[in-house]
Amino acid sequence: MTTRSASVTMGDDERVSRGAAGDAKRAEGTARAPRQARGKARVETILDATAAVIMEKGLSGVTMHGVAKQASTPIGSMYHFFPDRDALLDALEERHATGTAEIGRDIAATSVDTWRALSPEAVVDRLAAPYIRYLESHPDCLSFMSRNYPPLTNDDAVNRYRAVIDARLPQAQAADRQLYADMLHALALGCMTVKFGAAAAPVARASQYLREVQRALTAYLTAVEAATGV
Repeated sequence: MTTRSASVTMGDDERVSRGAAGDAKRAEGTARAPRQARGKARVETILDATAAVIMEKGLSGVTMHGVAKQASTPIGSMYHFFPDRDALLDALEERHATGTAEIGRDIAATSVDTWRALSPEAVVDRLAAPYIRYLESHPDCLSFMSRNYPPLTNDDAVNRYRAVIDARLPQAQAADRQLYADMLHALALGCMTVKFGAAAAPVARASQYLREVQRALTAYLTAVEAATGV
């Protein structure tokens, strides 16, 4: 997923810096946090409308007036909470980050015994399926990959893969276990980037593509375990 998601890319769910220039730009115009329930509900409506516009027109089609129309919200309310388009998109991306971070915490809580007992296919399903379900429910999330291209490696995602490898391949050398974890992450991130990154590809067939990414990860983990005698 990206600075936030996002991302959302089979484990890339925590924030990664876009650099000093991007940080300075965001500091100039950040979203105003609502204090009352009515304001919070209005913000959620606006973010839902932003997601709908993204799915219809792409990120480039998002405008403050267009989202206000989609949300049936006065333009003044839009600017009350979001000073500009970037702040609006940042807020939606942050909402996706919150959702995917919770998935990451659930996966990280999986016990060593559980990881050892599962088949390679079941392991990858446990790692990837929750993110796939999230992306199927929030397909606009994938559009943020083009906003945050090129992607950066996410240490939390790599650490989750490493926990799996450590549990299943304790006999392997530490350097090899790190290599396998890095490759699982690179396979997921690379596949997602090719499809949804710089080219800003449409997400109409995202679900099917994500399932193929899952198949690729399963094949790699199966091959690694076979090579190490598991």
